[in-house]
Amino acid sequence: MKVSVSRDFAEILAEESPMTFAHYMELALYHPDYGYYARAPKIGKKGDYITAPSIHPVFGATVARQILEVWELMGRPEEFVICEAGAGEGYLALDILDYLEKKGVSFPYYILEPFSANRLRQEEILEKYFDQVSWFPSWKEVPSFKGVFISNELFDSFPVHLVQKVEGELREVYVSFKDGVKELLAELSRPEILERVHLFVSSWKEGYRTEVCLAYEAFLKGLSQKLIQGAVITFDYGYGRKDYYHEERTSGTLLCFQEHRIFENPYLFPGKCDLTAHVDFTALKEIGEKLGFYTYGFTSQASFLVALGVEKLLAEIGRTDTRDIEALKMLLLPQGLGMSHWVLIQGRGLPLETKFSGFKLSNRLKVL
Repeated sequence: MKVSVSRDFAEILAEESPMTFAHYMELALYHPDYGYYARAPKIGKKGDYITAPSIHPVFGATVARQILEVWELMGRPEEFVICEAGAGEGYLALDILDYLEKKGVSFPYYILEPFSANRLRQEEILEKYFDQVSWFPSWKEVPSFKGVFISNELFDSFPVHLVQKVEGELREVYVSFKDGVKELLAELSRPEILERVHLFVSSWKEGYRTEVCLAYEAFLKGLSQKLIQGAVITFDYGYGRKDYYHEERTSGTLLCFQEHRIFENPYLFPGKCDLTAHVDFTALKEIGEKLGFYTYGFTSQASFLVALGVEKLLAEIGRTDTRDIEALKMLLLPQGLGMSHWVLIQGRGLPLETKFSGFKLSNRLKVL
């Protein structure tokens, strides 16, 4: 297999071999010099993929409406912070802050960003709000806060362990970059992998391959140590665990993105393409509850946005021409992001009976 990779990065990959696929994915995406995200990848039509904030500002405006409701539910505290991780180019933050400014409200905005190239791009986009926005390289530096933590397509980029059923047993995929690229199947590197999927293995056919992400927990633990009171709003594509590990999903969900091309071989362009796996929302729910977060709701992005009045917001922000309507369709319709992307809200220090407007039309928490 021919691999497109710089000589220096190829040497690093060879030195680390053999490694779990999770470690390879971590290097390919997050290596400080050669990782995909260290390059500040472009998002949108001229980039490798699109996200909801890159489609239209009304997405961020609608999210801002839900954030305002959280602030109201908390009694309009003077100290209220919005914190975002995986902020991309910064357009979600910009659209949220623009909407809040129109409403006469101003909150500090924290961005968790480990890569300087991304931060520089975000600083350009958010120049008008420079006094409101603060950047932090990791949870360690973030001050404790009350407010809202938001993420859009963050958890799908976390490294995953690849596993495969072989002769009735679960084996993990390891990869070596010595003398070409080779996959190896061996014992599971961590017992938590089997703990996550043990209820499903017996129903899987020989050769069944899927992913298990164990990286959620460390991230959410960092968040739990900083968020004193408030809500956690997660937008991403994924499934509840029963759907994720359904016996007919025999090849998992791992995909690669480059210049809007989608392909399945994750070894072709190390550090030069995005690698993603769908999110196990059940895992986010379980880990969150273990860390003291209550789970309030789960629904499709389409239902969430419509419940918050996205159509009226389009007119409110003065965007109603044909292109705006087409963008709205992309956010809402099944052939766009409407039914592939989901919204999970968790929280702490809020009444358990709290009803978020985003779940007014549908709350599918039972599927988790």
